[in-house]
Amino acid sequence: MKIGEAARRYGISKDNLYYYINYGLLVPPRAGSQYDFDADTLADLEMIQALKEMDYSLKEIHRILSLHRISGVDNPQDREELLSMYRGKRAECVEKIRHYEGVLRDLDARIEALSREQSQPPRRTGLPLSMLGLLCCPRCGKPLQISDVQMDMNYIYEGRFTCECGYEARVDDGILITPNGYNGEQDIPDVERKVYKDLPDSLISLFQRAYNFMKEDLARIDLSGKVVMETYVNAWFFLHNHHQYMSPEGFYIVVDKFPETLRMFKDLLEREGCDLPILYLADSSKNYPLRKGCVDLNLDFFAINEHQFYADDFLMHHLSPYLAPGARCIGTYFWFDGGRGSMKQLLAEYPESSPRNFSLPFFLEQMKDAGFTIQRRQDCGYTTSSGNNIGFSFHCEGEKMHLESYLARKE
Repeated sequence: MKIGEAARRYGISKDNLYYYINYGLLVPPRAGSQYDFDADTLADLEMIQALKEMDYSLKEIHRILSLHRISGVDNPQDREELLSMYRGKRAECVEKIRHYEGVLRDLDARIEALSREQSQPPRRTGLPLSMLGLLCCPRCGKPLQISDVQMDMNYIYEGRFTCECGYEARVDDGILITPNGYNGEQDIPDVERKVYKDLPDSLISLFQRAYNFMKEDLARIDLSGKVVMETYVNAWFFLHNHHQYMSPEGFYIVVDKFPETLRMFKDLLEREGCDLPILYLADSSKNYPLRKGCVDLNLDFFAINEHQFYADDFLMHHLSPYLAPGARCIGTYFWFDGGRGSMKQLLAEYPESSPRNFSLPFFLEQMKDAGFTIQRRQDCGYTTSSGNNIGFSFHCEGEKMHLESYLARKE
C-alpha cells in the first residue's frame, strides 16, 4: 500500500506519516523510491494511533514499539518493562480522573453560583433621599422644588425638579436628567461596552497597575460621610468594578452625558447588589445642579483625556468649583511619549479633540493651574499596541502610550 492510500484509510496526513518514518516509529520497506506500507507497518500504525489515544508521548510509543520489535515481548524483562509502562500510564490516568473530578465539582459550583445570581431579581434603586441636600439650581444656586414624585422611604424614582428662575430637570427611573443633553455627533452611548472589547492582555495588565495605585490611595481615605464623584463613565468607569472598596457610609455621584449609559450601569450595579447610595446625573455641560464645594473626592480614570476628545480645555477647571477645599483627586492619565502619528490620527478621528491631549507636561501644568498639588504619581508603564479596539483606534502601532496614576489635593 502506498503512503497516500494509508493516509486516506487511517485519516492521517502524509506529512505526519513521513514524520513517523523519520522519527523511527514506522519502518516501512521501500519499493524503489516509494514506501510500501505492508501488513507489519500498518499494524505498527494502528498501535501508534491506539497508544496516542491513551495519551502516550511519541517517545513512549517508540519504546513500546521497540520492545515488540526486539523480542515480541516474550522476554520476561521486556514483558515486565511493558507492564510497568502500562501500569504507570494507568496510575497517571487515575490521578487525572481525580483531578478532573475536582475540576468538575468546582465548575459546577461556579455555574450554580452564577446562575443563582442571575435568577435573583435585582434590588431597584433611585435617586437617594439622603443626597437631596447636595442639589441646587445651577443657574441661581437656590434650592430646587420637586413635584410629581414617585418614591419610597429611600429613593426617588420619578419626579420633576424646578426652580423659580425657570430651571427644570427630571428624574427618570432614578436618574437625574438635566436639560443639558449631548447634541454632538462624535460620541454615542456605549451600552454594549465595545470600548472594552479586543483590548490586548498587555494593556489590561497596565490597567490593573493603575487600579492597584488607586485602590492603595483609597484605602488611606476614610470615605464615611464623604462625597465621591466620577465623570465620563461612557468611556471608562472605575467605581463599577471597585464598588466593594467604597464605604457604604459615603455618598457617590456618577456623571455622564448619556442617560442610556447611566441606566445601563445602574442596572448592572443593581444586579450586583451594590448598596452604595449613588446619584446618577445625566449632564453634558459641566454646569451641574450640585452645591459648590460639596465633593470630597474625584475619581478620574481616563476622564481628563476623554473630556479632551471633545473640548480644547481642561476638565478639572470645570470640576474644581464642585470640590471642597482639601478635596482629593485620584486618577490615571494617558500620555504619549512622542506619539506624532497617534495624535495625527486622533485629530482626524475626533475633529473636536484638543491637540494638547495625551501630553504629560500639559496635564501637570493644568493640574497646578486648577489649584491642585500632586502628592504622589507613578508611571504604570506603557504599551506600544492597543489592539483592534475602538477606544484606542487612533493609537499607532509602535508608539508608546503611558499610564500615569496620580493622587492630587485641592489647595
